[in-house]
Amino acid sequence: MIDAVRWYDDLVEAQVGILRRITQGFQEDELDWRPHPEANPVRWILGHHLWYEAWVADAIEETGRYRTDRAPQSLPVASIDAFWTDFEAEADRRRHVYEELREPDLERRVDYLGTGTYSVARLVRTHAAHFTGHTWQIRYVRGTYARATGRDPRDAGLF
Repeated sequence: MIDAVRWYDDLVEAQVGILRRITQGFQEDELDWRPHPEANPVRWILGHHLWYEAWVADAIEETGRYRTDRAPQSLPVASIDAFWTDFEAEADRRRHVYEELREPDLERRVDYLGTGTYSVARLVRTHAAHFTGHTWQIRYVRGTYARATGRDPRDAGLF
């Protein structure tokens, strides 16, 4: 793997570890709880993680969802276990796509959901930032849920 891609991939893998820790012990009602009526629940955010994993690999390969999805999406998440099964399959594919990248590929331009074009290098960086942001968003929602329902946030894997 190209060093620059590996650096960002390592950042994502560190966040995957954090996400694994903070998704332990979810209760069904917690997956759909919203800290505000207009906020996305954790189930939606996890589904968005799934969608973005697939979309990034598709964008690099210029196939699949990249050709059809023009706005951020969220895929269905039946449970935390189902999320991890689906996520690992998508992450394995993304890792494979990253392994296949070569230096000249990093400058190739791809459309970023109709907002402009990104180089593949920028897409790799954006994926790392995106994954990190939504992982910490889930942590925030879990902490807020714990406080709103009288649970100790330490019981939600947050500390």
